[in-house]
Amino acid sequence: MRAAMPTPMSCAQLARFERAAVRLSLLLGLWVASGCASALPKGQYEMHRLDWEGVEDMSSEALQACLATQPRDAVTLRLGLGAPTCGEPPFDEDAPSLDLWTWPWEPIPVYDPAIFQVDRRRIERWYAARGYYEARVLDVRYSVDDEPIELPERCDRDDCELDMTIVVEEGKPVLISRIELVVVGKLAPELDQALREAVANAVGRRFDEAAYKADEARMTERLGDASYARAKVSTQIEIDRVARTAAVHYRVEPGPFVRLGRARVEGNGELSSAAVLDVARLEPGTPYSASELRDAERAVYDLGVFAAVAIEPHYDERSPNVADLVIRVSPARLERLRLGVGVMSGSLQRTTSDETQSVPEWDVHLRAAYEHRNFLGGMRKLRIEDRPRLIFRAPFPYTNDLPPALGNTLSVELEQPRFPEHRTTAFTTTAWDYGPDPFKDFFRHDVATRLGMRRKFFGEKLAIELALQHDLYEVIPPIPEDEETGEPIVSSYRLPFVEQQIKVDLRNDSQRPSRGVYFSTTVQEAVRLDYGSWNYLRWLGEVRAYQRLFWKVVFAQRIALGAIFIGDHDSDLDPTSAALGPQSYRLRGGGANGNRGFAAGKLGAGIDGGKRRWEGSLELRVPLGADLGFALFLDGGDVSRGSAVHFDRPHAATGVGLRYFTPFAPIRFDAGWRIPDWQRFDGGEEAVAVKVLPSAAHLTIGEAF
Repeated sequence: MRAAMPTPMSCAQLARFERAAVRLSLLLGLWVASGCASALPKGQYEMHRLDWEGVEDMSSEALQACLATQPRDAVTLRLGLGAPTCGEPPFDEDAPSLDLWTWPWEPIPVYDPAIFQVDRRRIERWYAARGYYEARVLDVRYSVDDEPIELPERCDRDDCELDMTIVVEEGKPVLISRIELVVVGKLAPELDQALREAVANAVGRRFDEAAYKADEARMTERLGDASYARAKVSTQIEIDRVARTAAVHYRVEPGPFVRLGRARVEGNGELSSAAVLDVARLEPGTPYSASELRDAERAVYDLGVFAAVAIEPHYDERSPNVADLVIRVSPARLERLRLGVGVMSGSLQRTTSDETQSVPEWDVHLRAAYEHRNFLGGMRKLRIEDRPRLIFRAPFPYTNDLPPALGNTLSVELEQPRFPEHRTTAFTTTAWDYGPDPFKDFFRHDVATRLGMRRKFFGEKLAIELALQHDLYEVIPPIPEDEETGEPIVSSYRLPFVEQQIKVDLRNDSQRPSRGVYFSTTVQEAVRLDYGSWNYLRWLGEVRAYQRLFWKVVFAQRIALGAIFIGDHDSDLDPTSAALGPQSYRLRGGGANGNRGFAAGKLGAGIDGGKRRWEGSLELRVPLGADLGFALFLDGGDVSRGSAVHFDRPHAATGVGLRYFTPFAPIRFDAGWRIPDWQRFDGGEEAVAVKVLPSAAHLTIGEAF
């Protein structure tokens, strides 16, 4: 019998078959992965749960982090910035946590008696490192389904999920009875005092190996900053186990006073080694300084053409007091083309500066960016970016009766490093913004040009920027008019001005600070010169402070002030612009980055803005693991059109927020309620809407401050 030949498939049928095959393969892959994850070797016990008894003074989580015997990883809601890391303090602080669930694809940990015997010794060694030399593992209890069992070598039950309880007797800790610091040779009195201040250990404190190791590191760092690059710091411990005391002896051998020798660059490829050496500024013969080397690493990295920078000292024993330097660099990708889709969520950053303002609009945009980090050689950076936008004229993520509007922003930026001196960067930026005004119902072209220089000092803690700017603002007809007078309510303008910006950043982390302070001040001076629309002075000042509390909870504070002083102005301006200044630079309040009890632009004087502003915030930031956070806040502030700053109009609002931390920036939701009795204290009347729903809610990207 002749077999029937299959008919060939059409292109559409083939495409459907391929898509079905892909789906099937994905499902099979997930099934296999799930099966592999859930499969348990026959006769083996799954480590289901690990409990502790007797761990009272120390942290059971910190101890368990050092063991190889572990239960399956669970999704955990933890008060703090993540799970403890083995060997890193704190060792005596257990933050509240809640295990939620385990993913089916997580590998199943198998109980291994041999490995656990090693862990038993590891537990006692961990306690000894914390100063508990009498600590012992008294007992280990096993159970399955809450039924105590004597653990056989192999599991012959249907359920092999093993629960373990480790019973520990901590005993009494060893306390420090004496601290001695011996310096071999003679040091300057200031350095000797700095070394003694670097010792954080204190008499009467519990002895801990990690503490004296940290002291050694601090002393070595201070010696390196004082040009003793080859210094050695060692520690000898005398333990009296009967008396439970420890004598700690630090020995410092400063070695020779070191000066810098020759520096060379390795790994730069075709990039200029002369430029790297010029920026590093490590002159032969100058005293060695560890902090200066770190500063030089940052300066070379800031050129923007290297993915990694490391400066290593090398010594020749024939010249022990000279350190030759090798600057090892790894070039980054010099040319990039990026395409993508994004959302602007009500927090707008000016395209010609880093000033951020909250706006009652959001957009969905395409993004095309081209960047060359070695444009025409010389490590110049050229960046061109275009963002076609679909703009919704309402607070994110809401819409209103206004139809979505088309807009576009186009910016071109050129940076020239090492001009006019080795660590100063010259820059020019031109940005065109077309679309609806964020606060009023009209369209405009806004073309801003900036030419300036920036410089960082003191390990990038101080940043200074000077710039000449010009803003051309053209209102597109039809120009909105006042309903009563028929006069235009907005004007086009030309604004040449000078800007100076100073920042002092003493925070431990610029993205997620937990301690430190931050200061910034910006001053702008506009001069008409028979061309511009105003003579004015604009000043913004801000102070932020951060303090870490218990369980890595952070108390954050912010106070910001702003003022515009209007002088002469163009007679063709509308009355509001003549009195309050340019539309894009007026002071407004409220929104995700201001007083969160109000929508953007609705604080105080309202969307027309004002000439005086103050805003303050208190925020308690509570981490719920590494990627999730919770916040309680109290905001206040006012915007006024007069010449006074009205602290008697707090417009106070309190609220709650959630943060989800991504690798780029936190996604933030805040809901604020206005406090009825804390709106105005000056006797004035003001309507306050207090409802079950928040007075204002904000969903945006990035921290409030």
